Amino acid sequence: MDGLVAVNGKVTSPEDAVLPALDRGFLYGDAVFETMVAFDSQILDVPRHLTRLRNSCEHLKLPVPWSDAELSFELTSLVEQLACPKASLRLVLTRGLGMSLKTPAAVHPNRIVYCLPAASEPGATYIDGIALKRMVKAGGSRGASAKTANYLESILALQKAAPEGYQDVLWSNSDGEITEASTANIFFIARQGDEVEFVTPPAASGILLGITRDTLIAVMRQATLPVHEQIVYADELPRFDEAFLCSTVRGLVPVNRIDRHRLHTARSGSIYRHIERLYLTWVETQLGYRVDWATGRRL
Repeated sequence: MDGLVAVNGKVTSPEDAVLPALDRGFLYGDAVFETMVAFDSQILDVPRHLTRLRNSCEHLKLPVPWSDAELSFELTSLVEQLACPKASLRLVLTRGLGMSLKTPAAVHPNRIVYCLPAASEPGATYIDGIALKRMVKAGGSRGASAKTANYLESILALQKAAPEGYQDVLWSNSDGEITEASTANIFFIARQGDEVEFVTPPAASGILLGITRDTLIAVMRQATLPVHEQIVYADELPRFDEAFLCSTVRGLVPVNRIDRHRLHTARSGSIYRHIERLYLTWVETQLGYRVDWATGRRL
């Protein structure tokens, strides 16, 4: 497997990376992480990702003995060593070693950084859109979620959805409020005549506040588009004409179906295509050049 992994600063191939068997992240998911994307060794939004990482650690009362400068240096060093058009980076902090569920008195966190090629194969894009299966996430909490290492519920949901022809799930909470996909935020677009409405679920519904989500809200508002953070109930879905997911590595992904409700997101003249162009223009301003999102190559 191509790529690099650094465990507490020791860099190896992914196959040769070694994590202690008593690591609490491995045993219990007692860990937080951030995923970042890099084009030609330039990593997008490092400061905002590290801020969210620290917020997640604070939520779990997990100490961070490394400065942002140290973490940034390691991320940059790895992506420069990998030297590929598009890379995915995952920075994981675990609570260190321990078999007991009780938090150890002395915590010595482990730090793992994954740096892997992320370019899609030709034809493996989401240009035609994906289908989402709606499911209820039991016991979800209100407010913004911490980005922890426990994704078992989403893994099982994706296993259930795949045989039915769905590529992802769309979670709702026990009150029927739409929240997010398995690893992405969602935006909805409704159109009535000349009036267009852009809606994304709020933190109060119980979501992870994505970095790309925040960027999109800022970019859309700068373009004077009426985007709102508001509760979306499952029975409202038929009123939306388009929808799309957003995440750090995948970028923007059009949705063509939610359960049996068909959406027009992937059409060439859709409103989503305008949002996609706005986002790619923002990416261009960050990198200093245009990029093909799927392959990472300069345009």
